[in-house]
Amino acid sequence: MKIYAVNNNDLSIRRKSSSGGVFSLLASQIINEGGVVYGASFNDEWTVVHTRADNQEDLRRLYGSKYAYSKLGNSVQDAIKDLKDGRKVLFSGTPCQAAIMRKFAGDHENLIIVEVVCHGTPEAKYWTRYLDEVCRRHNRSVKDISAINFRDKRTGWKRYSMTISFSDGEEITSFHGENPYYGAFLHNLTLREACFSCPFKYPNGSQADITLGDFWKLGTIAPDLDNDEGTSLVIARTEKGERLLIGIELIREFAYDDIVKCNPGVASASMRPSKYDKFKKKASDETLSIINLFESYIKPSLTLRMKIGIRKVLSALNL
Repeated sequence: MKIYAVNNNDLSIRRKSSSGGVFSLLASQIINEGGVVYGASFNDEWTVVHTRADNQEDLRRLYGSKYAYSKLGNSVQDAIKDLKDGRKVLFSGTPCQAAIMRKFAGDHENLIIVEVVCHGTPEAKYWTRYLDEVCRRHNRSVKDISAINFRDKRTGWKRYSMTISFSDGEEITSFHGENPYYGAFLHNLTLREACFSCPFKYPNGSQADITLGDFWKLGTIAPDLDNDEGTSLVIARTEKGERLLIGIELIREFAYDDIVKCNPGVASASMRPSKYDKFKKKASDETLSIINLFESYIKPSLTLRMKIGIRKVLSALNL
């Protein structure tokens, strides 16, 4: 296992990517060699599904993080058919989806499996309800949406935002720390039950050739590499994965213990919150506002807000 910090040298792609823009480099190699790529994309209803791409234009739909569980559909069967037809296949997804692909395709010489460092995946129904409600609040329909960016870096990589764009040019954007959907996700309230006991965590459970993620806290171990454009964490887990990185500029190699400190999701599953069952029970009532429900569970308590306010005052007074 070899671990690197990597960036796409094309700054325009890097700025549009969730982190350092490495997935586009890997996937483009496969497409240029006549292969196909499978990954998460939005469908016409703006739900997340796995899609096949065999050209650069279709490949763009797979770029960027999608914080909802992607329905695999027939993608695994289709990928196996492509392998039987002699084509190279890059299959990307969460660690559990990578394991599904490995289970059915084995260690095929033309198959490259790429997984993401996974915090856990929200159930698709929460994303659908949230998006529908956002549109209604702005007198819109999901059919009016032209683009969704879960990791809009116009406010920086570390302070990324969610942006929903409409066909008439209007946008709804919010910093992730203030967005109710993100808040519920980061508090683990919307994650699938299986995510709390994920058997595919690293270093021993992964079934992928390459693992990609954000190189969070890079400044703590490599201050000279830290900037706000985004840097990818790349783990080459097999010789096949290492070969795919040939030709890509690898900035620096790191030790496993260092990267676990930067991104705990590399090694650990998310914790099940104490309010998880209570939240799910309330969320089962689809007559309730899902946005209001998110906000009620992630809003800091009065005591905590008072403590934060006191700290800010003391900090301003240099006390």
